Amino acid sequence: MKRAEAANQGVMEVKTKSLGFFAIATAFATVLTLGGGSAQAATCTVPIPYPTIQSAVNDVTCDPINVAPGAYAENVMIPRSLTLNGAQATNPVAGRTNPLAESTITGTVFPLPDITIQARDVTIDGFSLTNPLQSTGILIKTAGDNALITNNIIEGIGGVTFSGNTQAIYLENGPDNVRVVGNKISFVEGIASSNGGVFIGDSTASNPSLNILIDGNTISDIHSVNRGAYAIHVNNGASTAPSATGYTTVTIRNNTISNLVGGGWTHAIGLEGDTPNVLVVGNNISNLVAPTDAVAVWFEDNPSFGTATVNENNFDVTIAAYGIAVQPALIVVFPNSIVNGTCNWWDSADGPGPVGPGTGARVTPNVDFTPWLIARAPAGACVGGVSAPGKVTGGGQIPGDDPIFSSLGVLLSLPALIPSLADPNAQATFGFVAKCCPATGNLEYNDHQADVRIKAQSVEGPLIRSPGDSCPTTPGSKHATIGGTATVIRSTGTATEDFTVEVDDCGEPGTADTFGIKTDTYSNGWPIPSTLTGGNIQIKN
Repeated sequence: MKRAEAANQGVMEVKTKSLGFFAIATAFATVLTLGGGSAQAATCTVPIPYPTIQSAVNDVTCDPINVAPGAYAENVMIPRSLTLNGAQATNPVAGRTNPLAESTITGTVFPLPDITIQARDVTIDGFSLTNPLQSTGILIKTAGDNALITNNIIEGIGGVTFSGNTQAIYLENGPDNVRVVGNKISFVEGIASSNGGVFIGDSTASNPSLNILIDGNTISDIHSVNRGAYAIHVNNGASTAPSATGYTTVTIRNNTISNLVGGGWTHAIGLEGDTPNVLVVGNNISNLVAPTDAVAVWFEDNPSFGTATVNENNFDVTIAAYGIAVQPALIVVFPNSIVNGTCNWWDSADGPGPVGPGTGARVTPNVDFTPWLIARAPAGACVGGVSAPGKVTGGGQIPGDDPIFSSLGVLLSLPALIPSLADPNAQATFGFVAKCCPATGNLEYNDHQADVRIKAQSVEGPLIRSPGDSCPTTPGSKHATIGGTATVIRSTGTATEDFTVEVDDCGEPGTADTFGIKTDTYSNGWPIPSTLTGGNIQIKN
């Protein structure tokens, strides 16, 4: 869909940014003639001296442009490379609840987006945007390569009476290297399809969108009255028209998606155009509502679905919805193509149904879902559906770590450097056994420095494979994964959490063996297990 484009010439003024709120500044030494007469970029501020964002954009000497808190009723057209900073630039969206501290853009001209990007290397950071009864928050056109959209709150796009399609961020006809990172998107609504958080179009496009990253966004409350509700919709080149040769290479990771309601269907992540080697990892998806067609990750007109990797996602959608689904017509045409859908949480420890054996979220044929997570990521162990006999035992020490986690279990600091092994408090000690079948075992772990003790309540697995991850060239080496629930004991209290342990048996005498553990709020030797400073791991199957 094409949009009208306009840009007005503005006066050349130069501004500077003060600490806190933006203060009046006067211009100095703004233009230097260098060879061909190019202008030197300078920091500019809005609304003083520039009264509008557009007037600062029109001054080619302004870069970056810093916008103070306040309301900005305008549609911003960006025809050149620049950084546009709202008052909350670099500040994550979590915890931003004071609207008076935001730089809020509200579009005024139908049918324009709040912001249209028409050039490469544009950054939009730290704004609040709303566009009621209009279709789009931010439009990135074909020329908008290398755009970065980050730390923005986009809400109130369209409305239940709006007759068009709606989307918060729209990549039109093939921009490349676009990053959509750490935004909060909500209340995108329309009578027709609500493409929700990010829409990568268009179905008839001939131009591919390459190296797109959609990472760490929160997308919620997307509503289509009559058609489809999406959080992320990839549709580039999905048409059967001869000219529709576009496709998309994209990574979709660590997004939280919830409360999507479709009048016809709901696809949280709709991979409906060709997406070769798409990576969908670490996303949390919940509460999908539709009359009959609710899917967390959906493959439609997508001949490359067999190259997809869909791992470490939490499908908290019950058996009423699909975790991963492939359109039946695709399976007929590509019967040997299989989605790598292993190591996902299907909302039940016994795995997906009805094609799968469990009572969790549904799955279609042509999805490899075994093994699956037996608890939610990131702490859940990927051992579901494995029942091969085996036994893993071990005990010893690894360097102690002291990571810091938020109340939500988010890692706030990297583990400490390896401490002196002469200090017994600088070590973590462990002992465990896990065997199958049936699955039984025990685990005790003590990080003396961090004052964290972990005692298993239940043990599942082990899942054993060869060779060992850290010693692949060692003959007979093996790797094992075990998991379950455990009591995590600190001086501040005790909690029941899920855990995963990863170990390598690299042969005798055990000096190359490795151990790593994670729970909901703690990790050590993770994601790369630590080499033992003493002890031994034994893996037998």
